[in-house]
Amino acid sequence: MYFFTYETDLPEGVGFSHFGSVHLLWLAVIVLCIVLLSVFYMKKSKRGRRGLSKALAWTMCGILAAEHVVLLITGHQTIYQIPLHLCTLMPVVCLIFAYTRWDWAGQTIYSLGIVGAALALLFPDWNMYPQWNYMNLTGFSIHTGLILFGVWQLLDGAVKPRMKAMWKPVAFLMVVVPPIYLIDRWLGTNYFFLMEGSLGSPLQLLQERLGIWYIPAYAALALAVITIEYLPWRGKR
Repeated sequence: MYFFTYETDLPEGVGFSHFGSVHLLWLAVIVLCIVLLSVFYMKKSKRGRRGLSKALAWTMCGILAAEHVVLLITGHQTIYQIPLHLCTLMPVVCLIFAYTRWDWAGQTIYSLGIVGAALALLFPDWNMYPQWNYMNLTGFSIHTGLILFGVWQLLDGAVKPRMKAMWKPVAFLMVVVPPIYLIDRWLGTNYFFLMEGSLGSPLQLLQERLGIWYIPAYAALALAVITIEYLPWRGKR
């Protein structure tokens, strides 16, 4: 009934709550799918696994493209829907890695893509939508795809996290975040959640507690998370 309805046209109460029964069911199904698809992936040959990785990367990019086609057709494509969030940039990084195996892309997928997508699934900012809405389905499928792609590369050995390579995702953020911050200030948008934390997420709590110190704290938190992700690989080849 509300499949193509945008959030501004939805009646109240059609969405789902964080960690409610619907949300928990989504998470359980996602975990099961990632496990089963990873088992399927590892049974393939090296060539077959690389082909599946390319197919998954193209699928994520295709889903995002389809979402924007729908937004254009329904008249809801605005400055607030430009694909400048971390998890809308990552499918392109996955696509680059699927064809090039560039280490900076692999390290970025490991340290930013997986954890960013996992946090988005735990604290979705699209929960105002009903289950059978294209924005809801896009949100869950893209973020699941990002985790799945990263897990596949780790299992395959295509991505090899190394403490000495931690600077690469940090450099990615240093290149990407400043212009996005300027865009946010210029357009009044909230890409990368730099202006305010997503409702119901730890970032909202961080912003409410720290006020003007939100962005420095956000940066410190991101660096701490990346460091923690690389610590288990310290000293390992």
